[in-house]
Amino acid sequence: MKAKLETADVEGQLGRARAQVAAAGLPAILARADAGAFGTTPLNLEALDAVSRGLATALAAAQHPALAQAAPPVFSLLFAEEALDRLGCLSSQPESLPPSGFAVTQYGDLGSKRAADALQLILCDAANFLRFYLNHADGAKRLARDAESLRCLRSYFGLIAQTIRKMQPEPAGLELVTPRLKLIGFRVVPNASEEPSDLLPVTFDDIVGNEDYVKAGRRLVRDVAGFDMKAGQNPKRIRNQVLFVLGAPGCGKTVTAHAIGNYFLSLCEKSGLPGRIRVIRRTDWASSYQNQSANRLLEIFREEVFNAPGVAGVYWPDIDTAFAARGDSEIRQEEKSNLAAIFGILDGTIGPKNGRWFLICDANTLRMDEATLSRISQQPLKALGPVAPADFVRLIKDVKLRGKEAWLPISPEEWTKIGEHCVSLKLSGRSVDALAGRVLTEMEDFDEPEEYFSLPFEEKKKMIAELSRKITASRILELIDSHVKFEVEAQAKAESDKFVDRVKEIRFHLSAQAAAAALGSPHPQPKET
Repeated sequence: MKAKLETADVEGQLGRARAQVAAAGLPAILARADAGAFGTTPLNLEALDAVSRGLATALAAAQHPALAQAAPPVFSLLFAEEALDRLGCLSSQPESLPPSGFAVTQYGDLGSKRAADALQLILCDAANFLRFYLNHADGAKRLARDAESLRCLRSYFGLIAQTIRKMQPEPAGLELVTPRLKLIGFRVVPNASEEPSDLLPVTFDDIVGNEDYVKAGRRLVRDVAGFDMKAGQNPKRIRNQVLFVLGAPGCGKTVTAHAIGNYFLSLCEKSGLPGRIRVIRRTDWASSYQNQSANRLLEIFREEVFNAPGVAGVYWPDIDTAFAARGDSEIRQEEKSNLAAIFGILDGTIGPKNGRWFLICDANTLRMDEATLSRISQQPLKALGPVAPADFVRLIKDVKLRGKEAWLPISPEEWTKIGEHCVSLKLSGRSVDALAGRVLTEMEDFDEPEEYFSLPFEEKKKMIAELSRKITASRILELIDSHVKFEVEAQAKAESDKFVDRVKEIRFHLSAQAAAAALGSPHPQPKET
């Protein structure tokens, strides 16, 4: 059985899922634990959305034709794992869960129910689990904050997932892909198709601006690539094997890091030195599947970096997101210890200081507190991207539109005007990339003649060159203004949509409270685990 769910499939079941979450009483329970200033809290709403979307995914899977013969536990497990993964992204660290789950005898009828009934039973049981701890006799265990309710929900879905796995043998031949996860039998892994781990095919010639970043990265990787395998040591003493960069989105942090990584691998290849680059993805630290968190990161560094057969480099983009909840007073001591272990890698207290590996990490400006920055690097570099008119001219003409000079009848003076316009509008490298794409689209906007499709590759390229349109300086200036206007309107719409969505969520919550007040608890209270 193989099936793939699209985002539209999940969205189509979201209304039904939200209604079931409301009927189960979850909004009222979360609000009782922490009502915030307006009857609930943003974290409560996010938790409700996470459970609703997990349920919507399972409901969509239950209606997929390819899964008509799948047993109900498949959909129950999918619900649990999807909810667990989404809830896990709302806090800093996954819960440490007992591997055994609940006692199977408490859920013996779960496997015999229809998929819809099984999902409803789990939803109501999750509400009872929360209600049990909301009224716990031990005040220390009683839910009093939204963060505690979140941890309780995550614990429940982690435990019920393990319970479901014990109920029946793993289904053979099952491959179910959702927008977030892959279910292979009863094994669940993140769907990382949108997070490539390979380096982009870029070199230093593709980098405009970020001179200090390039210089420091080039120096660092040259030093590491000089490691002598026969002697077992590096002839140079590398004081800091971590390069930390601050820069706003779109300034070219990622492409610069990839260019540095490619340069490092080329040096290793020329000298015959075994070398590798590891890109840290979100799923390496943000997934709640089997505690893929700090322990997983330590495992990656120990096995793939510190103990690599040759030399190794690591690129960790947007590292600030991994520590967004560092200052949250509600995170547990265990989570603080895990964060301290990761800081140990970054400040050099964990890992050999042998000049055999390096780490490049970047973050968005002003998204990390000063204490965090001091642990990572005493002198973080700043990536500014293109800043001067000449930078933008080179980025557009010599990098993004390289090889298209014949179709750009633009004088040096006009190029300067284009660069100055980019500076005045404070465009980023990412904006220039989008602009270049529009220029290329207009340049090659023509209908191919019928004979084009039967021509060899080189003849097709020749015909494209003959039919391509020329783009003037005035047209590029128009495209720049159009892009900026679109960005401003898109940002305003996004903010408006976010406000409307939040209003809808609050209205949903208030109506859910009224509905939940009239409902009882059809299931017995779960035993304390």
